[in-house]
Parts: sequence; C-alpha cells; structure tokens
Amino acid sequence: MSSFARPDKKLFFSKNDPDDLRLGDVVSVQTEMGTVKNQLVVIGYPDDRGILANGGRVGAKDGPNGIRQILYKLVAPASFKNRISDVGDFCAPTELALDQDTVIQALDQLNASGNKILSLGGGHDWAFCDVSSFITQELRNRRRPLVINIDAHLDVRSDINGVNSGTPFFKALEKFPKQFDLIQIGIQPHCNSKKHLDYAKGKSVQVIMIDDVDTKGIGPVMNEIVKTHQQQPVFLSLDIDAISASEAPGCSQSWPGGLPFNSVKYILSQLNRFAAWNHLGIYEVAPSLDVQNITQKCAALAAYEFMSCNLEPQGG
Repeated sequence: MSSFARPDKKLFFSKNDPDDLRLGDVVSVQTEMGTVKNQLVVIGYPDDRGILANGGRVGAKDGPNGIRQILYKLVAPASFKNRISDVGDFCAPTELALDQDTVIQALDQLNASGNKILSLGGGHDWAFCDVSSFITQELRNRRRPLVINIDAHLDVRSDINGVNSGTPFFKALEKFPKQFDLIQIGIQPHCNSKKHLDYAKGKSVQVIMIDDVDTKGIGPVMNEIVKTHQQQPVFLSLDIDAISASEAPGCSQSWPGGLPFNSVKYILSQLNRFAAWNHLGIYEVAPSLDVQNITQKCAALAAYEFMSCNLEPQGG
C-alpha cells in the first residue's frame, strides 16, 4: 500500500479552452515514485503535528491543497506540458520522526531519477526531509549543496524532546556536519534566542537578519550570495511566516515588518544564477487562518517562479 494519496481531482482547474491552458490541464498525477523521471514533481505533506508540538497555531495540514487550489489555476506556458507530475500527499501517519524517514525514502527515489521537486507543507519540520534528501543526492553527485532558508526563525531547536517545527535545521546540521552551506535570510530578532543564534553561527550558518536586508537592499544581499555560491546547486526553503503579516497572515505565526513578498519573489528570480535550483519547499501555509487567500497566493506565486525557472526556455 502506498504511503501517498492522490490529490483531489477537483483541484485540477481547467477553463476547457485549448487556447488558455492552466496548470490543472497539464499536471499529470502519478503516485508511483519509481516511475517518475526527469519531471518537476509536486509532493505534499498535509501535517501540522510539528507546529502543535512547538506551540504554534495549527492549520498547515491543509496547506498543500490550499496552495494547489490557487497554483493549478495559473496559466500554463507551452513549455510546461508533459513535464509536471503530482505524486500526491503523504497519508500514512504513525510517529512523526518515523514518518519523516518514510518520506525521505520517497524523496531519495525522486532525486535519484533526475526530478526537480516542489514540496508543499505542512509544518516546517518537514523541511528536514527535503533538505536531507537534497544534500544526500548532491553529495553523491560530488557537488557541495547550498541550502537557503527564507524565514523569520532559525529553526535550530534541539530535537532532544522530539521533532517539531523548530527542529529541521538543527537536525540537518547535526546529520551533515560541514557538508553543506546554509544561508538564512529574513531572520527576525524577536523570534530567536541568543542561544539559537550562537548555535547557528557556531555551525558557520550565514545569518542575514531582516535589518540587514532593510539596510543593504535585497539586490546587494543576493549579489553577495551569488558571488560566493554560484557554482552550487540550491535547495530553497520558504517558511511563509518570513513574509509580513499584511501579505501572509495565514500561517502559524506572522509579524508586521517581515519581508515584503516582492523581496521574496526577487530572491526566487535570482536562483537561476546558481548551478541548479533543484528543490523548493513551501511550509506553514494555513488556509483556515488566511484572509482572501492572500497567503495561498503568495505560496502559489513562489511555486510558479520555481516552475518557470526550471521549465521555461532559457531567456524566455
């Protein structure tokens, strides 16, 4: 029995117009991981147990379908046809840490088959699965992985008391010591303890605070990152709470004064300057907490940027 369930066919929007194709027209459904090769793959983690364990507001279990509902209404350029597969949502929960091991195995299959991956959370604890599989594959390829996290939080809490939405990068840094580079963008000082900041810096994490972005501007910040890391393949984690509450209210925790969505979009637009952008994870979108679907729209536009970067012809 598969650990993944097919997405609801009602999510696959169509205008029934061959001259106006939408993503719902061109995305195929395939839940057999071993048969998906050289595709852009959509995978979902409808789970927010990690958020609850970390004391946050729940609702992100509905994030994958909430994002799909908006994303699959967007226009599908001709270059997207026959190149996107949705492998559905993890559906066999037991114990959270064990569930993540199961998902890592599925991701390892997808990564080994030359796929690009779009992950839809779910709590940010699921980023550990995405990061772990990405790093493993790139180390096999003998390339040093680069992980970029856009977030208000460092998420380097110890997992000594169990997995939660604050543990993914602690787990990754402990599992792969000195084997990858981690850059955190948009970190907000009121969301992170000195102990966590000291831990991150002690692990050579490049921490770019929200004030650094405001002072330097997002363009110079990205130019500096590209200058140092442009030969590396990238995994980008977008915790939606990095975005200001006025533009992304539908999440576990959001604050005024976060990154504007246009700054996030700019970061995404620059990832084609690296060796490869192989994986995007979007986490903590909670439709039940959203206002007029604005947070889901932010997430869908971020996903669309990933698709465009990888599926549009160069210079298109």
